[in-house]
Amino acid sequence: MAKVTIGGRSYDVEVKGDSVVVDGHEFPVKVSGEGIHRTVSAGGVQYRVQLPEVDARQSGMAVEVDYRPFTLEWEGRLGGAAVRAPRAASSSAVAGARAAVAGGVVAPIAGKVLRVVAKAGDTVAPGDVLLVLEAMKMENEIKATAAGTVKEILVIEGARVGEGETLVVVA
Repeated sequence: MAKVTIGGRSYDVEVKGDSVVVDGHEFPVKVSGEGIHRTVSAGGVQYRVQLPEVDARQSGMAVEVDYRPFTLEWEGRLGGAAVRAPRAASSSAVAGARAAVAGGVVAPIAGKVLRVVAKAGDTVAPGDVLLVLEAMKMENEIKATAAGTVKEILVIEGARVGEGETLVVVA
């Protein structure tokens, strides 16, 4: 069992052949592709994953999941193989994974974008609904936190997003 941290959240993870157990929930997993780009199907959902070269893979490494940067850290055992304790991530990896966007409205929880309500150019007030995010079978309205103009929508309907990911830019 390993303690895995990605996107600022920690999980208990164990790899068991063609499945992964995350916090006690087992998911069937298939990995396809070679090199640094892989397609990972977990629990029937596909993700595009970009990993560093094999010799650079270690705790604290920068990864991309569906083009979103994260820092992946772990300690313990993943499927029987011992892994190294977390190392200090490089400042560029941390900056890329945790970069704040001025005027960015972020996902309060990981989920799936159900509807994009706002569009670029819209004028919004605090509390105006920008999009609807489904998380844990519930619909969550993602609202503007400040008045301004929608400069950019960074997600599309059907996209999976991580907690803390910037969804919309309002300036």
